[in-house]
This record gives sequence, structure tokens and C-alpha cells, in this order.
Amino acid sequence: MRHLQLLFCIFAVWLPIKAQNSKPDLIIINARIHTVDQANPKAEALAILGNKFVAVGSNDGIRVLAGAETKVIDASGKLVLPGFNDAHVHFTAIGNQFSGIDLRFAKSSYEVVKKLAFYARFLPKGRWVLGGQWNDKTWLPSSLPAKEMIDPVTPVNPVFLYDRDAKMALANSAALKIAGVSKDTFRDLTGISRYSTGEPTGILTGNAIALVRGFVPRFQTSNWYEVLETSTNYAAAMGVTSVQDMHSDYLTELLSKLLADGKLKTRVYDCTPLSDWKKLEDAGIKRANGSGMIRRGCLKSQIDSGEGTTQQLHDEISRADKAGLQVMIHAIGNEPINNVLNVFEQVEKENGSKDRRFRVEHAFRFGISDLNRFADLKIIPSLQPHLFNGRDPYRSILNSKAQVAFGSDASITNFNPMFGIADAVNSASENERLTVEEAVQIYTIGSAYAEFQDDQKGSITVGKLADLVLLSEDIFAIDPYKIVETRVLLTMVDGKIVYQEK
Repeated sequence: MRHLQLLFCIFAVWLPIKAQNSKPDLIIINARIHTVDQANPKAEALAILGNKFVAVGSNDGIRVLAGAETKVIDASGKLVLPGFNDAHVHFTAIGNQFSGIDLRFAKSSYEVVKKLAFYARFLPKGRWVLGGQWNDKTWLPSSLPAKEMIDPVTPVNPVFLYDRDAKMALANSAALKIAGVSKDTFRDLTGISRYSTGEPTGILTGNAIALVRGFVPRFQTSNWYEVLETSTNYAAAMGVTSVQDMHSDYLTELLSKLLADGKLKTRVYDCTPLSDWKKLEDAGIKRANGSGMIRRGCLKSQIDSGEGTTQQLHDEISRADKAGLQVMIHAIGNEPINNVLNVFEQVEKENGSKDRRFRVEHAFRFGISDLNRFADLKIIPSLQPHLFNGRDPYRSILNSKAQVAFGSDASITNFNPMFGIADAVNSASENERLTVEEAVQIYTIGSAYAEFQDDQKGSITVGKLADLVLLSEDIFAIDPYKIVETRVLLTMVDGKIVYQEK
């Protein structure tokens, strides 16, 4: 019987590969794969060809598919999940978190180095690390820092950090080189601390601060290309393979350049203000329009309690809906949420039934009488568990059969999906807690559904886009309060490794 089962497994995974007459580019074996696919919920191994999953099954069944050029990753029993999809972020703001570093609370030079190392992991080569407010008087032991302390963790990023009084600054070797400060230059310039050899220590005061400061980019926080590159680097390290950007900016052109340059590591649904619906219609853009990496067609707005505002919102939503665009409305509190549900219901009656996937962003603190309306009206509550400290009625919403999406609202809160999953699982109300399986499902296929992409991604399924994450811990088996300690070991997007823990 075991031999028959093995033959069936090999045949089942061989067929998709045979149809394409090619060997996989990559296989992962010896994994604990939770596929988030109800038809095939767990597996030991998978195969990827191009940017798609082409086989998911047993170790024996997948191993035989490997060719001479197939890369093999041994997961050593670690957990593999579909890549996380954050349904509510502010993508440029995530990257701009790394435009300045806060060292006020560092209690040792070790903490300074550790935090700088963390920042530098995500920054593009050549991007400056600014900020500071370090205070060596609080360090144990108390001693002035030096460039040799930070150079090893910032070899390709200039560093220029003020102390707490802004009367002293620390620069690394990269910054000093750009400013032309070396053992043999600016001998007469006061303010350059030096060793007995004449080599600068990195500590600057007085005119020397101004000298280096003059080389700092004036518009660092609005260099959107570098900011977005930082955002996508950070997303990869968090295991987030898709984001739905709620910020009222226009990123498509910059994202396209990043993609062309081979630097985009995140799939982005680029949303714009609801008031711009006509611009999208005139450009021939509809919901989820674009490529697998960059899409447009989602519109976001916010509802207040005023009657006039609600009528205006109705008119814009109705027109956008007729144009085939997806609408998502920010609403918090009983009355605003009730109002937006009423508007969505009215628009559907006026415009006719179709798969429109209206969304309420946050949907926090809705009235109990509106609980079942999300499911009845097929409106998606887009929730952020960590933002609201696990205080949503998750179990009640799920029991109502509503389609739910999870996100973070980063950079306002922590971008790490482990925090959101942990808050949903360890909810403030014990009766409203989700299982880890449910939370993961909402953070993957649930969020993919919310952007009309559940047939393309969100589960490890043959034919779907090869996005996945390998985790340090089995979050289904550990103490749920320790989920937040789980690290990302590897992230893949579109069949390519975009992050690997060193």
C-alpha cells in the first residue's frame, strides 16, 4: 500500500512538470509546509519553475523532479508559509522610518552598534544614516564613540549622528571620505578629533560639523526612489511579499523603475484618493489593473459623521464603482461605520449586483447591529490587530462568514506580521480569539481576496505565484505568546530569493 501511495504522489506532482517539459528551477524539501490550500493543506516539499509553484507534495515525490540545474533548499524541518500580504500600509512612510535613527535611549556603545546594524540592513548602498541624539554619559562604560566602532556595520552607508546637544557629531569612515577628511587633510581645521597618528576618530565639533554636514543630501526624506527601495528591503525581511498601499501618493512610476532595476521585492497594489477616480477611468484603469508586481485601480477615502459629507461620498463611490474601480473607506466608530455600510448598500442597489469587494478600512468599534452586514453585503472588514491591541471581535466576525483581510497600518505601528497574528490569537477577549491557522489564513489568502488576487497568490498551490516565507519557529506549535519572537529565515517573491537571514 505504501508503494502505491508513493507512486501516486510522484505521478501527481510529475504531471504539471511534464506538461511544461522542463525541470524545476528550485525545490524545497524537508519542510513543514502549511499551504493555506484546503485541498492540500500540508506538505513536505515543493517545486518552483519560473515564478510559479509547479508541484507540492512529499519529499520523495518532489526529489525525483530535480534536474542537474535545479537548486535544492533543505528546510531542515522548518515551517514554510505563503508570503504574508499586508492589506493596509503606508509604504513610503515605512521606508522613511530608516531616514533617521533615534539613539536617545541607547545605554551602551553596543546598543548603538546593534541599532545601526539593523538600519543598515535595509538601506540602499550610499544612503546616509542621520539622526542620533546619543549620550555617551549614560553608557556603561562611559566613553566617546569612534568611527572604528560603527564602520564594520556601515561599510557602504555614510553615517552622521549628532549627540544629544547637537554640539558634537559622530561620522563613520564613509562620511569622512565623502567630506575629504583624512589623516592628511584639514590639519588646521579645529573640531576634528584625531588619534596620535593624525587619523580622525570620527568625532566632530564646531566648524568640522558644518564641513561634513555640507555633504549630507538636502532632500533625503523625499528621495522617494531610495525610500521605496528601503521599504521593499524591509518588507522582504519581514516575510511580507505583498502590500496594499493606502497612502495618498502616486508610486507607480517609481515602483516601475525599481522593478526595471531589479530592486522591487514586494508586490504592490498602489491605491490613490477616491476623488481621483475620473483620472483612472480616463486612463482605462480598472480594479487590480497591471502586472503581478505593480497594480492600480484601488481608491481610498475616509468617512465622517456629517450628512453632507456622506452624500458626497456616496456620489464619488457610485461613479468609481460604475467605472469598475475598487473602493475602500477608512471608518472607525459606530456611526461612521454604519454610514459607510449604508452608502455601500445603496450603491449596490443602484448599480446592480457584481463582484466589487468594497472594503471598510479599520472597521474598529462598529455597532453590534452591523455585525452581520459585512457578510450579508459582501463587504470586507480590513483589520489591523496590532494597531488596536487585539480588541476586535475576531471570532464573531469570522463566525458571521465575512471575508476578512489583515494588515498592520505600518508605519504607524509595527510592520511585522508576527505581531498582528499574535494579537489576533491572544485577543484581549478570550471568546474572540482566533486560532493561529485562522490568523495566518486571513494574513495570506484573506488579504489576497481583498485585492482580487486570491486566484493568483495567497496559498502554496500549483499554478499560483511562488511567494513564500521560511520561519525560524513553528508558530502553530509554540506558546502563542512567543509568536512575536519568530524570525524570518528566507523570503521568496516570484520564485526568487529576496531575503535570507545571515
